[in-house]
Amino acid sequence: MSLLIEQLRKVVRGEVANAPEVLEKYSRDASLFVVRPQAVVSPLDDNDLCALVRFVVEQKTQNPKLNISLTPRAAGTDMGGGPLGDSVVVDTTAHFNRFFEISDGPSTALGTTAHAVVEPGVYFRDFDKETKKHGLELPSYTASREINTVGGMVANDSGGEKNLKYGKTARYVEELEVVLADGQTHLLKNYQGESLVQKLSEPGFEGDLYRRVAVLVKTHAKIIADATPTVGKNSSGYALWDMGDGAHSLNLARLFVGSQGTLGIVTKIKFRLVRPKPHA
Repeated sequence: MSLLIEQLRKVVRGEVANAPEVLEKYSRDASLFVVRPQAVVSPLDDNDLCALVRFVVEQKTQNPKLNISLTPRAAGTDMGGGPLGDSVVVDTTAHFNRFFEISDGPSTALGTTAHAVVEPGVYFRDFDKETKKHGLELPSYTASREINTVGGMVANDSGGEKNLKYGKTARYVEELEVVLADGQTHLLKNYQGESLVQKLSEPGFEGDLYRRVAVLVKTHAKIIADATPTVGKNSSGYALWDMGDGAHSLNLARLFVGSQGTLGIVTKIKFRLVRPKPHA
């Protein structure tokens, strides 16, 4: 047994695996790439994930040259190698697969206020069955809808056959709970007006994060505007042009959608839902 495996088993209560057949399975997704990890961890809950992040940060602090990192993974249907990594793959399908609520809100001039709160490891096929019971839908599903998860849809900002009418997944992500580099869970959403002022004045890691990002988007507003892609569908992530101006609004949840788990690990998602038309 390797030292890394021993350490990981002391850190998390969930499963830690490095059997050859497991590493082979997690070395592939739907792309042509093959990247073999050193270990696969299935965290039991948020506490496990937080402990895992703190462990990796501590290891890197002690030895910056150490090859240790976390790569979140759900169903592995990505076609660009997003869930592949050569260190520790974090599998969210084993335990982060709960539904918390579906709210069948009334329709307004701006659309439906219905939403669902769910963990990232829930398969879209199961999510879709539950929302359809309420006559609701997350319309950004892709061709892999029977085998992908909602967490993967957030990770790569999915958009499929209904994209031209309904847009990509980012349009429907209202809130994200994520574990950031401080090893704590944070709620990310769109802060506007007075709520943004309060957020920017908060002490600690989260307040500092919002302040630094606000300065970044305000200072480089022209560069961001000039570089904004003029395309109908863009899932490249890091959408600095679509997260507010840092003065009147700031939405870090939008920054996370499409970032492929590189900014933090999502633990809970609040989706806005639509009421699909009876005929298409």
